[in-house]
Amino acid sequence: MKSVFLNSSFLVLIFNIQAVFSQVAYNEVKAKIDIETTEDVLSINGTVENLKSEYKNISFKLAVIKKNRAETNKSSNAQDGRVTLEPLQKVSLSKTQINATKKDQITIVLFIYDEKDNVIGKDKVVIGDQVEPNVGSIKPKDGLEMIGIVSNDTKTKLGNDYYDLFYKEYNKLKISSSKIISIQEELTYGRTTKIIINIDGEVIDEFIARPDEDFLQYMAETSASKVFKYFKKLEKQDKSIFQY
Repeated sequence: MKSVFLNSSFLVLIFNIQAVFSQVAYNEVKAKIDIETTEDVLSINGTVENLKSEYKNISFKLAVIKKNRAETNKSSNAQDGRVTLEPLQKVSLSKTQINATKKDQITIVLFIYDEKDNVIGKDKVVIGDQVEPNVGSIKPKDGLEMIGIVSNDTKTKLGNDYYDLFYKEYNKLKISSSKIISIQEELTYGRTTKIIINIDGEVIDEFIARPDEDFLQYMAETSASKVFKYFKKLEKQDKSIFQY
């Protein structure tokens, strides 16, 4: 079994397909995509190196877009997260694997963002021809997509009242996303309760609730606004990835 290790410093033939690398130099961090191949499997590792002698809070998105040129099939997946980098530290951000054949074109992009969501590092690897896939038109395999789902995971009438108010405000914003928003409730000491708005494990907003309709209405509007900004941020990042 033969393994080949690739990096973005040269051109290499893999499965008789041309692999093209494009890395952009930045002053703060260095983004890098490493690829190891074993037969028809690509092992992808996105890394970042802090080039500064100071701590740096960053977020990242690693996206893999695969297109079968013969069958016009397309698929994509993305991973993201947040990391605090120590001075001059290099870390592995995300790892994934994907099957590849001679008929596939695979585009891999890694974006690094600062605390204000500005791009401060990026790397790109294209394996195959240079026709970029139109990822914006990708549909789920079954043809169905659930959007605008808000899960009610509250425990009390107070929590349920807030859920109803939030859902009404959320619908006004007409957000189209397949991500599920979870309205959670945690009972704290005494008679207080904490409301948590969660999307894919990330807390978007949280507060201590109180039985005041005006307060709950204000928090519903505030939390819905934060959710809207969260989705706009994801949309901006996705556009950057697919335009790169």
